[in-house]
Amino acid sequence: MNIKAIALASIIGLSVPAIADITLNSHSASAMPIDFVRPTGAFMDNSENWVVWLKLDEFGNYTYEALSRKTGGSLTLKNAYFGGSSQRYTYTFRNGNHKYIIAHRPKDPSIIRLSVVNPEGDVILNRLMKRVGNDWDV
Repeated sequence: MNIKAIALASIIGLSVPAIADITLNSHSASAMPIDFVRPTGAFMDNSENWVVWLKLDEFGNYTYEALSRKTGGSLTLKNAYFGGSSQRYTYTFRNGNHKYIIAHRPKDPSIIRLSVVNPEGDVILNRLMKRVGNDWDV
């Protein structure tokens, strides 16, 4: 019996599920196509009541921060799921059972659409937002 061969087979057998999970999980926002650029910066709606700041950190984590200029309320969400197509990418952030969906067209990098969907599936907010800078202190 070859102990080295058995040990090697055991290590490979244990690592294959982890490798498959990393390779096959394409829904994470950090598992983007190489040529893809996520929208970043501060975006504001026409009413100037809502500001959304999309950030990408050095580890590839994509973050959604929102501020209601009317009430002063804020929200920070992470761990977006990537979807859509090459014509329109979507990033879905979750806050409990609510979904915050950012839709973005690569051909128009200064515009995003923010949709908020409640647990019943109703769209409770649908705003077209224009990029206003790199910082949400606008």
